Amino acid sequence: MATTVSYSASLRTRKTTSSSNFKSDAAAQEYYVDDYNLVGIINFSGLSLAGKLITAVSFTFTSDAAGYGDWYTKTVYLRKSLYQAASESGITGGGYYGDALGTFTGSFYNNTTSYAMSGTLLTNIASYLALGNNTFCIYNPSPVSSSNGYATNYLQWSAVTIMVTYEEAVSQPSVSSSSVDMGSAVTIYTNRQSTSATHTLLYSFGGASGTIATGVGASYAWTPSVTLAQQIPSATTGTCTITCQTYYGATLTGTRTVSLTLTVPSSVIPSISNVAFAEAIAGLAAQFGGFVQSKSRLAIVISALGIQGSTISSYRTVLNGVTYSGDSFTSNVLTVAGDNTMTVTVTDSRGRTASTTRTITVIAYTSPLLSQFSAERCNPAGTASQVDGVNVCVSAAASVSSVNSHNTMVCTIYYKLSSASTWISVLTPTITNYAVAVVNQLLSATFDNLHSYDVMIRVTDWFGAVEQSVSIGTKQVLMDFYNDGSGIAFGKVAEEAGKAAFGWPLLLDTPLAISEGGTGQTTAAGIRNALGLGNTTGALPVANGGTGQTSLINLRNAMGLGNTTGAVPIANGGTGAATAADARTNLGITLAALGAAAASHTHAASAITSGTLSAARLPYKFAYGSSSVSGSSAAYLNYSSAGFSSVPVVFVCYSTTGTNWSGDYGALKIYSKTTSGCYCVVGGTFSTSRAIDWFAIGLS
Repeated sequence: MATTVSYSASLRTRKTTSSSNFKSDAAAQEYYVDDYNLVGIINFSGLSLAGKLITAVSFTFTSDAAGYGDWYTKTVYLRKSLYQAASESGITGGGYYGDALGTFTGSFYNNTTSYAMSGTLLTNIASYLALGNNTFCIYNPSPVSSSNGYATNYLQWSAVTIMVTYEEAVSQPSVSSSSVDMGSAVTIYTNRQSTSATHTLLYSFGGASGTIATGVGASYAWTPSVTLAQQIPSATTGTCTITCQTYYGATLTGTRTVSLTLTVPSSVIPSISNVAFAEAIAGLAAQFGGFVQSKSRLAIVISALGIQGSTISSYRTVLNGVTYSGDSFTSNVLTVAGDNTMTVTVTDSRGRTASTTRTITVIAYTSPLLSQFSAERCNPAGTASQVDGVNVCVSAAASVSSVNSHNTMVCTIYYKLSSASTWISVLTPTITNYAVAVVNQLLSATFDNLHSYDVMIRVTDWFGAVEQSVSIGTKQVLMDFYNDGSGIAFGKVAEEAGKAAFGWPLLLDTPLAISEGGTGQTTAAGIRNALGLGNTTGALPVANGGTGQTSLINLRNAMGLGNTTGAVPIANGGTGAATAADARTNLGITLAALGAAAASHTHAASAITSGTLSAARLPYKFAYGSSSVSGSSAAYLNYSSAGFSSVPVVFVCYSTTGTNWSGDYGALKIYSKTTSGCYCVVGGTFSTSRAIDWFAIGLS
């Protein structure tokens, strides 16, 4: 609200070279006699407008009959005073005046006239008074003599009255740092123009708002709560608007704002509350009480939470070099015995991550091992071989993994006629510490020496079995015919019709020809050559379908793949790359090569008929917001975030979500526009604060 005050001046005049008052009740300028120059001193005792927003200044002068008459226009040279008093002792007129404030002209001769200051002169006077000054000087350092002897601008005032219209200054806040972590302090400076001003500080961030402090003087240290991060669940920074309301006593004189970037602290990360893992293969956990190498799979469930409004956007688990995604999954088989490290990483909607590790102990396991098994005909005591005996003795060595003494083991020896299909159990060896060791163990069955038999050992643990069989031939005879004469055997009994059987190794004086199912050769080199594989003992030659090489590097080189151990070079038919991206680059596969439009390719705006166009692609920039104004309280509209390169066009209108207001309101006026902001005020004397919406648009 504007206030107008009026004060009368105490007047003095001193010569530039004298500290005595030349006149004690008048203020004169220039000279009557050219051997001196005068300095007029005008003091408005009691005038104190420090920190005020001065909008109008006018003077009323009562002029004596001095110098040229009222028909002549004189120039007043108004200056600052170095002393705020009418008569400062010991100071000459030349030591009294300060910098020039400006000039104005008028008729000053035996009359009373009033003048309203304007333009630069008004601005200079307002700034001077707003610093708390109350004294002016009139002085021209270069007066010009008239034909009458006195100076052309010689004048003398016997009375001066000043009238000043002012408003209480509205504080424009600032912050000690343009960006601050939530949970850390930032200082808000009110930059008040008067110590009489107090302030209420408010904040707005996303959908949250509130009061920071009331009754604030020059500054206030504010610590934004970390809970404000809930307003930006998918970002790490956001813009907070701080509003400063300026009060003089209980009267609100206006509001101003300042922007502050709030950053979510790096300590605000998601949490992993639990990583549950259990045996995924039915029955293993109950049997072994742990995870078993090459058999167990893990059923994994991850529990994680975002923080301060964020949500979990991805899960990543690495186990034994394999990466899994999702919050629940079944792993591959655990192939490594001992401690296995599993690392779980979660990422939230802000891109923040949290990780944890778990150690999975895996019990060593290998499949049943059958290291020895043999069987032969023997004497009745089993102490010696007997090729025509009807007894058989066996030797065997086998073992299984104990799996922490939770595994099972069964070992059984079977036999059958070679011509039969059913096995008969004949022996269950003793198991000691998950192992079997049998040497020349006599089997209880009788084995007719006129027939061949198969003998098998089977070793079984909880997971499965391994088995091996051997053949027991007939007794040895020089030659034998099958009972109907249709078969013959040498070194054994004939057991099959239509066949010639040999119980001894076959030695031919003349090798079988290829046409007879042989090779016609007696040496390895000859056999290879006869089969077209080359007559060497080394690598198979290229001419014979091989590579002629014995090492990987030489093999690759011989095949034209390049003699390196890395990626196959482009020159050799490869890509020369280890990744898909590098392969595309090396092969010159680009979007342009595939027919995609270049980045500079454009379309007419009329061709865009659907979809959403990013604001960054528009040929102009814009900003918008809401505030409140009255006739006595201007609002600062801050659109610096748009980044205008020139002063934009600004639209503003009254706004309410309620019913229509009654009555008429003053026109909304925009002033002091820049590329970053402007002021808006209601014209006239309308004093009630009303909400407004605004929109700024301009060039990029």
